[in-house]
Amino acid sequence: MALAVYFKRGFFALTYTLAVVLHEIAHYIVALKLFYRCQEIQLGIFGAVLYGDFDSVTASDRIKIALAGPLANLVLCVVCLATWWMWPESYVFTQPFFQANASMACVNLMPFYPLDGGRVVTGILQLKRQTDCTHIVKKVTMICSLLLFVLFVLSLFTGHNLFSLGLFSAFLFSGVLTKSAGETYVKTAHVYAKNYFLAHGMEKKTLVFATQNTLADVAKRMQGNYLYALEVVNDDMQVVATFSIADLERAIITKPLSTQLKDLKRG
Repeated sequence: MALAVYFKRGFFALTYTLAVVLHEIAHYIVALKLFYRCQEIQLGIFGAVLYGDFDSVTASDRIKIALAGPLANLVLCVVCLATWWMWPESYVFTQPFFQANASMACVNLMPFYPLDGGRVVTGILQLKRQTDCTHIVKKVTMICSLLLFVLFVLSLFTGHNLFSLGLFSAFLFSGVLTKSAGETYVKTAHVYAKNYFLAHGMEKKTLVFATQNTLADVAKRMQGNYLYALEVVNDDMQVVATFSIADLERAIITKPLSTQLKDLKRG
């Protein structure tokens, strides 16, 4: 921001920061609507990031949350266009905001991890293969980032200094390798949406799993606007344990997702 002010680009930097924050807030709102708990939004050199552990997110929820940010930027672009049509004199002040939102939407829809487009591709592959395909998208991203960096190096010898391309390739490469230890992105309905349930009412569903299944298996089935309870059955399909909505939510929040249901205790 200081450099932007020095080079007399402070207003554009401010509008870009606003576009980035609104982008992440859109992710945050959709995540809450799908009953996930988000830890924080952090501002950094590459923009803002909603931190979370996406390992336990269902494929459909992953796609919805990922698309929320770019769609919010596109909506803001439409708002700017409408403003120009009604008040043409506003173009001078809103044009940088339009540029920031348009670039945010286009860049984030690229099919590279950890961009939103890469998360959408991961969700689509997960729906088709019924398994987490994040590692595939990460490998493709790593290869593409190396190719982009090679292109950047070649540009130095041809008189075309593609510095932005080199910076972008470094961002992609670091995004694949870096994982924050503070990330928490937990599916939770009971704790964070209690007021919503009390005001509107919610449909309850009971999930049935075998004793050898894990909490991760249960979390993957928890999608949509429902309250979930759990029944654990043995090989003879006899119920050996039941977990209320509160018990299940508490277990998913506090226990490792690798915990087998036979080792799960209520309360």
